Amino acid sequence: MPKNVTRAVLSAALLLAGLSSALPVLAQGYPPPPGYAPPPPPPGAVLVPTAPPSLRVEAVPPPPPYPAVWQPGFWRWDGYRYRWIRGHYVRPPRERHEWVAGHWEARPGGHFWIEGFWR
Repeated sequence: MPKNVTRAVLSAALLLAGLSSALPVLAQGYPPPPGYAPPPPPPGAVLVPTAPPSLRVEAVPPPPPYPAVWQPGFWRWDGYRYRWIRGHYVRPPRERHEWVAGHWEARPGGHFWIEGFWR
Protein backbone atom coordinates (compact mmCIF):
# COMPACT_ATOMS: atom_id res chain seq x y z
CA MET A 1 0.00 0.00 0.00
CA PRO A 2 1.46 3.42 -0.88
CA LYS A 3 2.77 5.44 2.05
CA ASN A 4 0.33 8.34 1.60
CA VAL A 5 -2.64 5.95 1.51
CA THR A 6 -1.41 4.24 4.69
CA ARG A 7 -1.11 7.62 6.45
CA ALA A 8 -4.57 8.65 5.29
CA VAL A 9 -6.10 5.40 6.55
CA LEU A 10 -4.28 5.71 9.90
CA SER A 11 -5.31 9.36 10.29
CA ALA A 12 -8.94 8.53 9.51
CA ALA A 13 -8.96 5.63 11.96
CA LEU A 14 -7.47 7.77 14.73
CA LEU A 15 -9.90 10.57 14.01
CA LEU A 16 -12.84 8.19 14.15
CA ALA A 17 -11.51 6.71 17.38
CA GLY A 18 -11.35 10.17 18.93
CA LEU A 19 -7.60 10.04 19.23
CA SER A 20 -6.70 12.78 16.76
CA SER A 21 -5.19 14.88 19.56
CA ALA A 22 -2.72 12.04 20.22
CA LEU A 23 -1.64 11.73 16.57
CA PRO A 24 1.44 13.99 16.77
CA VAL A 25 2.62 12.30 19.95
CA LEU A 26 2.02 8.78 18.64
CA ALA A 27 3.35 9.45 15.15
CA GLN A 28 6.58 11.16 16.19
CA GLY A 29 7.38 9.04 19.23
CA TYR A 30 8.31 12.07 21.35
CA PRO A 31 7.29 12.48 24.98
CA PRO A 32 3.96 14.26 25.34
CA PRO A 33 4.10 18.04 25.58
CA PRO A 34 3.47 19.76 28.93
CA GLY A 35 -0.23 19.80 29.73
CA TYR A 36 -1.00 16.85 27.43
CA ALA A 37 -3.64 14.51 28.81
CA PRO A 38 -4.36 11.12 27.26
CA PRO A 39 -7.78 10.73 25.67
CA PRO A 40 -10.47 9.57 28.11
CA PRO A 41 -11.32 5.87 28.19
CA PRO A 42 -14.13 4.87 25.81
CA PRO A 43 -17.67 4.69 27.23
CA GLY A 44 -18.14 1.60 29.35
CA ALA A 45 -14.38 1.25 30.03
CA VAL A 46 -13.29 0.64 33.59
CA LEU A 47 -10.67 2.68 35.38
CA VAL A 48 -9.32 0.45 38.18
CA PRO A 49 -7.92 2.35 41.19
CA THR A 50 -5.26 -0.28 41.99
CA ALA A 51 -2.44 -1.49 39.77
CA PRO A 52 -2.59 -5.10 38.51
CA PRO A 53 -0.26 -7.68 40.05
CA SER A 54 3.00 -8.51 38.31
CA LEU A 55 2.67 -10.67 35.21
CA ARG A 56 3.03 -14.38 35.81
CA VAL A 57 5.76 -16.37 34.12
CA GLU A 58 4.14 -18.94 31.88
CA ALA A 59 5.71 -21.96 30.22
CA VAL A 60 4.92 -21.63 26.52
CA PRO A 61 3.89 -25.05 25.19
CA PRO A 62 5.07 -26.27 21.77
CA PRO A 63 3.04 -24.70 18.94
CA PRO A 64 0.16 -26.63 17.38
CA PRO A 65 0.59 -28.28 13.97
CA TYR A 66 -1.15 -25.35 12.22
CA PRO A 67 -0.06 -21.67 11.90
CA ALA A 68 -0.66 -20.10 15.31
CA VAL A 69 0.54 -17.21 17.44
CA TRP A 70 1.06 -17.29 21.20
CA GLN A 71 -1.05 -14.73 23.08
CA PRO A 72 0.51 -14.31 26.54
CA GLY A 73 -1.53 -14.36 29.72
CA PHE A 74 -2.71 -11.15 31.39
CA TRP A 75 -4.62 -9.80 34.38
CA ARG A 76 -8.31 -9.03 33.73
CA TRP A 77 -10.43 -6.93 36.11
CA ASP A 78 -13.75 -8.65 36.85
CA GLY A 79 -15.34 -5.75 38.72
CA TYR A 80 -14.09 -6.88 42.13
CA ARG A 81 -10.54 -8.13 41.69
CA TYR A 82 -7.91 -9.06 39.12
CA ARG A 83 -8.12 -12.56 37.64
CA TRP A 84 -5.35 -14.21 35.63
CA ILE A 85 -6.23 -15.19 32.05
CA ARG A 86 -3.82 -17.87 30.82
CA GLY A 87 -1.92 -17.50 27.58
CA HIS A 88 -2.93 -19.59 24.59
CA TYR A 89 -2.32 -20.12 20.88
CA VAL A 90 -4.67 -18.60 18.31
CA ARG A 91 -4.80 -18.60 14.53
CA PRO A 92 -3.85 -15.24 13.03
CA PRO A 93 -6.58 -13.59 10.94
CA ARG A 94 -4.21 -13.41 7.96
CA GLU A 95 -0.77 -14.69 7.13
CA ARG A 96 2.09 -12.63 8.61
CA HIS A 97 -0.12 -10.78 11.10
CA GLU A 98 1.46 -10.30 14.51
CA TRP A 99 -0.24 -10.03 17.89
CA VAL A 100 0.32 -6.87 19.94
CA ALA A 101 -0.44 -7.86 23.52
CA GLY A 102 -2.88 -5.90 25.65
CA HIS A 103 -1.55 -4.00 28.64
CA TRP A 104 -2.55 -1.89 31.62
CA GLU A 105 -1.85 1.82 31.31
CA ALA A 106 -1.55 4.15 34.32
CA ARG A 107 -3.98 7.06 33.99
CA PRO A 108 -4.97 9.80 36.39
CA GLY A 109 -7.20 8.07 38.95
CA GLY A 110 -6.17 4.49 38.24
CA HIS A 111 -5.25 1.94 35.60
CA PHE A 112 -6.96 1.42 32.24
CA TRP A 113 -6.84 -1.77 30.11
CA ILE A 114 -5.70 -1.38 26.48
CA GLU A 115 -6.94 -4.39 24.49
CA GLY A 116 -4.50 -6.41 22.39
CA PHE A 117 -4.83 -6.31 18.61
CA TRP A 118 -3.53 -7.79 15.34
CA ARG A 119 -1.32 -5.78 13.02
